[in-house]
Amino acid sequence: MNYISLDLEFNGAFDFERGECIHTNDICRHEIIQIGAVKMNSKKNIQDSFNAYVKPVIYPRLNPFIADVIKMKTEDFSSAGGFEENFAKFREFAGGRDIMFVVWGDSDLPVLYENLSYYNLVSEPLILKYINIQPCVSSLFNKGAGQQISLKHAIEALEIKADENFHNALNDAYYTARIFQTVDTDSVPVKIFCSGHYRNLK
Repeated sequence: MNYISLDLEFNGAFDFERGECIHTNDICRHEIIQIGAVKMNSKKNIQDSFNAYVKPVIYPRLNPFIADVIKMKTEDFSSAGGFEENFAKFREFAGGRDIMFVVWGDSDLPVLYENLSYYNLVSEPLILKYINIQPCVSSLFNKGAGQQISLKHAIEALEIKADENFHNALNDAYYTARIFQTVDTDSVPVKIFCSGHYRNLK
């Protein structure tokens, strides 16, 4: 089995005249603008990485709040490829069916499903096995129910070296992988994401 640490950055609609976030598209409220992933083998050793910037077309101008967080501008995506092209490359990188995704939080997989649905790339139920390690790490540092530690604070608390900026999909996927290597995840439940729905596998 290979583990794929996955992280996404995404954009959303913004009314630039009124200066506020808005909701304009029921199918895809969050448009993926970067896919970052790190592949590990069954022993959690890092084997490869994947990084792709995606040109936004649903919301072609970056939401200023997003731009501030990721430290990028709309112009930075002008030469990026489209979602369909980049997702095909990601699927090739991820490989076969014997994959366990490793994520930080439960937000990225639904956003991935939104984007796949928007581009009609879901011809059958999307079934992904995954481990969300954020609750496990949060409990290590005595966070209560509903209180989750941030990726940055987890890296600092675990004294993992951080040379690159956070809120970059590739960097965050790498940091998630490093945490996955560092902590005992044997008791973390394996879950299934199936076309927008979650359930525990064990």
